[in-house]
Amino acid sequence: MMTHNPGISRLFFACAVLSSALALFAESAWGRPKNLEQLAAVSKKLVQTNVSYGAIPVLYRPRYDRVQDADLNMSRNEPVFVVMLPDGPRIYPQNIMVWHQVVNEVIDDAAYAVTYCPITGTLMAYNASMHGINLIFDLEGRLYDGNSVLIDRNSGSLWLQETGMAFDGPFLGRGLPMLPVFWTTWGAASRGFPDARVLALPSGHRPYGRDPYGNYMKQGTYYDNDLLVYPIQHLDKRFHKKTPMLCLEYNNFLLAVDIAYVKKRGAVNFFLGPSALLAVYDGKLDVVRIFDRKIWAEPFLFVSQYGSLTDLATRSRWDPATGKALEGNMQGASMKQLYGYYSMWFAWASMNPETFTLPGPGEVPANLLQFSPPDAGSRMGGQQNPSALQK
Repeated sequence: MMTHNPGISRLFFACAVLSSALALFAESAWGRPKNLEQLAAVSKKLVQTNVSYGAIPVLYRPRYDRVQDADLNMSRNEPVFVVMLPDGPRIYPQNIMVWHQVVNEVIDDAAYAVTYCPITGTLMAYNASMHGINLIFDLEGRLYDGNSVLIDRNSGSLWLQETGMAFDGPFLGRGLPMLPVFWTTWGAASRGFPDARVLALPSGHRPYGRDPYGNYMKQGTYYDNDLLVYPIQHLDKRFHKKTPMLCLEYNNFLLAVDIAYVKKRGAVNFFLGPSALLAVYDGKLDVVRIFDRKIWAEPFLFVSQYGSLTDLATRSRWDPATGKALEGNMQGASMKQLYGYYSMWFAWASMNPETFTLPGPGEVPANLLQFSPPDAGSRMGGQQNPSALQK
């Protein structure tokens, strides 16, 4: 049996204390609506804009191109959104979505909504079928915490774009299931999904080559400056206001991951409450992915090496794109992938002030991420016993 590791024990104790503290904080913190009464109160906090209902035309069952045809008009660094729909991935260029913000789609008689709020950088996709009703969404025109308010044509209910929750109307309190989304570049998306369908330029005269808010490929525009056009309830200064974040909720804990931080590190082991998680950079799709690193009841630790992952327990090699072990004693094992959505920091933090962050206090210290020789009495083909992680 492996010898007792006091460093690991101290880490688990510290994370347990942190978990308890965060749980207490989450119960008392204000922010996102937590019950019907708080949801209904959202209507009183909406901010008027100069955009009226219907002024931004949403898309309904638009036309799509093949990747090879779309490639003629796209640059490699151009931002695009990949949405994993039931019939396969689809690619949505940001320079089209900024002018329409909602794409309503129907696949196999079920409705789906791809939504993007350029003011907050919030990208979400939803299953929009509810009790046999295929919801069709428009932009209502007002904002909540800078984020878009959606209205469905079916019932007139109002929905928060960031959460997919109805806060007014017949569907009050109902939520929409999320779909996996990825914010990446055209070069990465077209290589990763060569058979995907790509949102085609709609008919009309909108200047799709120009973004009214700025340009994600240049510095000094709305997308990275300090300007907030509309008021928010709470400003959190832990990060720059418009830091791109990958956000999710897992086991009743909220998380915001600094995408650039993980890309620089390659892999970050951390705890979200009691859950042992891993943030890893997938260079092929140019995105950050989140995995639950508890494998066969053991929380593994990982390091990034030459574009792949290696676990410290068995030194097996893992695929950062799928969370599956490719070589070594763990070959065939896999980690559960967690999906979130994208938002600028100010928007996520204002609605979710109790959020956990990465980087943050739950990160596993670097001195615990070192390879060590296996104990002579506990060899697994010359590699460490993974059960030692919790001993």
